[in-house]
Amino acid sequence: MIAVRYSRVGLLVIVMLILGCEGKEDQDSKIKQAVEQAVTRDLKIYESAKKSLKKIEKEAQEKREKALNQ
Repeated sequence: MIAVRYSRVGLLVIVMLILGCEGKEDQDSKIKQAVEQAVTRDLKIYESAKKSLKKIEKEAQEKREKALNQ
């Protein structure tokens, strides 16, 4: 997760440097878009990990119950 955060920061720095020569309005909209994409991507990764964890926990609980019933 730390590497993901640093890569996001790096992405934002690069975007800011590239857009430094463009108009203020254009620059603001592109920065907002880049930030939105980064946050959305991280949210999707988080949601996917959360679903996987719930699935693993459910399977583990089922295995424990099955072992107790035998």
